[in-house]
Formats: sequence, C-alpha cells, structure tokens
Amino acid sequence: MFMEKDFFWGGAVSAAQCEGNYLADGRGASNFDQLPLNDQRLKPVFKNKTKSILTEETETIYPGRIGIDFYHTYKEDIKLLSELGINSFRFSISWSRIFPKGNEKEPNQAGLAYYDALLSELERYQIEPIVTLSHFEIPMYLVEVYNGWAAKEVIEYYVHYTKTVMAYFDGRIKYWIPFNEMNMVLHIPFIGGGIQFEEGQDNLSLQYQAGHHQLLANALTIQIGKQINGNNQFGAMLAAGKTYAYTCRPSDVFAALKHEQENLMFSDVQVFGSYPAHTNHFFKKHGIKLDVTELDQKVLRENTVDFVSFSYYSSACTAAETEGKETVAANGFITLRNPHLPESKSVWQNDPIGLRITLNQLFERYHKPLFIVENGIGTQDVFNKETIDDPYRIDYLNEHIKNMILAVREDGVELMGYLMWGIIDLPSVSEGRISKRYGVVYVDQDDNGHGSGKRYKKESYHFYKKVIETKGAAVFEELPDSTKDIRKRSD
Repeated sequence: MFMEKDFFWGGAVSAAQCEGNYLADGRGASNFDQLPLNDQRLKPVFKNKTKSILTEETETIYPGRIGIDFYHTYKEDIKLLSELGINSFRFSISWSRIFPKGNEKEPNQAGLAYYDALLSELERYQIEPIVTLSHFEIPMYLVEVYNGWAAKEVIEYYVHYTKTVMAYFDGRIKYWIPFNEMNMVLHIPFIGGGIQFEEGQDNLSLQYQAGHHQLLANALTIQIGKQINGNNQFGAMLAAGKTYAYTCRPSDVFAALKHEQENLMFSDVQVFGSYPAHTNHFFKKHGIKLDVTELDQKVLRENTVDFVSFSYYSSACTAAETEGKETVAANGFITLRNPHLPESKSVWQNDPIGLRITLNQLFERYHKPLFIVENGIGTQDVFNKETIDDPYRIDYLNEHIKNMILAVREDGVELMGYLMWGIIDLPSVSEGRISKRYGVVYVDQDDNGHGSGKRYKKESYHFYKKVIETKGAAVFEELPDSTKDIRKRSD
C-alpha cells in the first residue's frame, strides 16, 4: 500500500486544448486560439514581420479552436473518469470565457454557468477539482492592445478575473494554481505570456518584465483568495526536470547548475517571496532592466504559495560547449540528448528515475508539499477495432509512478498527489496534433478535427485503474510480457 486516503490520484487537461467551441456563448478569442498546425507554433511572434502565425488563412488548422469538444462532452468524460477511479481532476478556466476581452467589469454569465455545471458533475462523483486560472491563455484583445503580460495594466484585469471566479465558486474549489508553467514565458513567450516581439527591441528584458507581472498577479491572487476563504490553497506551477551535466567535467556541471537556476527562478520567488541573489546579478550582468517597486517586493514577500506543483515529462542535459552535440526536444525547449537514456517512442527521452531526483531536489529546496500535476507520454497510438494496445504508455506510467512512490517511501518527500497529463487525448501544445496522444482515453479524432469524437478505453486505462485501486502497489507487480518487451527494446 502507498499513500493515506487523501492522496490525489487523477488526471489533468486544459481549457485551451480540450474545450473547443472557442467563440461559443460569448467567449472571446485567446492567444492559444491563434496557434496553427505547423512548426511555427513555438516560435516568437514579431509584430513587424509581414507574415506571422497570427495571419488568418482559410486552409490553416487551429487545433485550439477545435479541441475535443469537452465543452459539450464533459458529462460523459467525467463519468468515464469516475469509472477509472480518480479522486481528483485538474482543469483550467478560460479567462476569455469569463471576460471575453479580458477587461470588462461584468463577467460573461454563460461562461460562469459552464464551469458551474462542470463542477456539479465533479461533485456528483466526489472528484476534487484542482483549478488552473491561466493555462497558457490570455484574451487576444489584451494581446493586441497591451502586448499581453508585457504591460502592467494586465495585472489589474487578471486579478479582477481571478477574484470574480474565486468569489463565485467560493467553497467549491480549494486548490488553485494561478499560472501554468510560469517559467515557460522565457521559452515560448507568445504562448506563456501573449508577448509579441519587435526587431531591435530589448526582448529579453520584455520577457522577464512579463514574468514579473505574472509573479505580482500570482501574489495578489493569493492575497485576495485567502481573504475570500482562508481554506483556499495556492500552488506554484513550473515545468520541472533535473538538468544533468553532459559529462563530469566541472565546466559542464556548472553549466547544468546555471540552467537549473534559470528554470527554478519563478518558483523561487513564489516560495521565498523574493528574487534570488543570482538572478539579480544576472539582470545586472546582461543589462536586463525591470520595473520593480518596493510595493511589488512587499506583495511578493507577503503572499507566497502553499505548495509547489509541477509538470515532469523528462530530464534535461547540458554542457559548457553544446556545439556539435546531438539535441532532442524537451518541454518547450531543446536540450542535449542524454547518451545514458534509452530511445523512446515519444519525442522526449524517457527518464523515470529523473522524476525521483526532481522530487528530491524540489522538496529539499522548498520544504513545501509537492504535487505532480502533469506527467505522461505523448506518442502515436494504433486504433484497432475499438481497442488500443499501448504497452509503451503502461511502461512509462509504471516506472514513473514507481519512482514517485520510492521518493516518498524511501526518501521522505511530502507529496500531495499524481495527476496524469492529458488523461483524455487532446491536441498537444508543442505540435498541435492530437495524434501525439497522451491519454488513457482515446478520442476518435484526427489532426484536422475529423472523426466521430467517440471515446475508447486504452489498455493503459485498465492499468491506471488498477494502480489507483491498489494505491500504487500495482507498479511493483510483474508487468505483461508485451510491456516487458518494450523495455527490452529500449535498453
């Protein structure tokens, strides 16, 4: 047996990737709705380019606008997840559904009604909601008028939105995550902050300033949320993963250290209430100029988070000299290929022990309860007469959950729960393709949005159900031969 009864076993999705119906019932457009199905999705958007990803083309597919129709299918989807045995479900609220332009005084009642109905469905099955208030989404109007989070004015609009939502759903939601993967504003600035660059502009300072505005909005949301209800709990959320040195050369080890300092900066501020000394030195060294007032510092210092949540898909690897070394995709950025990790069916390298290392690292650093709110493998699945055999996903879940349990049982890490990412198939952030599937529930839909939309249980669904039923004990049992064969081919 693994955890006490209040451990969260569940899954996670985002509004931008699953709801679809992007202009239904008064919703406004968001930055995520502008991401096309091509290789430009993760690249910076420049205002003064003649053509960018914001160019509307009739032949272009925008997967975020399609989603998986969760806006209409949430009842059957929640029922399917209740049969899986989950006791928690992370979803995000679309800012544009509540305030279509982002700066209205009064909310869109149809948007509030939708999330009211979704919460009622979760309550029906006694599933705890874990709610993200901004999951890579900002109303497009604020992007066009204010350049997204680059402008300080957006803080006021965001806090009005979060206050409205927290007050409206008071007592029904306890666990709040103000921003998803805040550190991604440095890697995918348009997705992470609605930021558009200009040629010749100090774009690096712009990114850090936008991040500072998000940190302030995060702290103010905590301040108001605690005033609304003292039981509310707030979490930092970062894209995490241990950064290894490519070799044991001291210069490579130092490069890995600097990479981790950058990656953990935002969560450092959310936990400790101030910028690390190395970050302030970095700003001076690189001429990064931020508008940070004494009042800003007070707000950050007095409104820190209750827990640290994070996504983990794989680890990273770096060196002092990266030229000529093989690279591989990571979560929102490129990293060196770790020669000690096996080939994976996913585009990311498979490193389950890296999760245990990351858990130890974060708990030792922050001394706060941790929460894995995203973990999973995105890969192609073969649909065969209503069955989906996915031993690679079973192996991924088995090994990562096993290392998670070892981190708690053997290393003393305090952990709130485990939420599998994209528990229902949805279009990915990095590629926009639903064919890069994460779920234990298959959605009959292709990358262009065509298909019946019908849901099917994969073999991994039954495996994860057993894991939940046994409170994790199933991961220490013998796996089916097909799953063991996957591991042999990877070794």
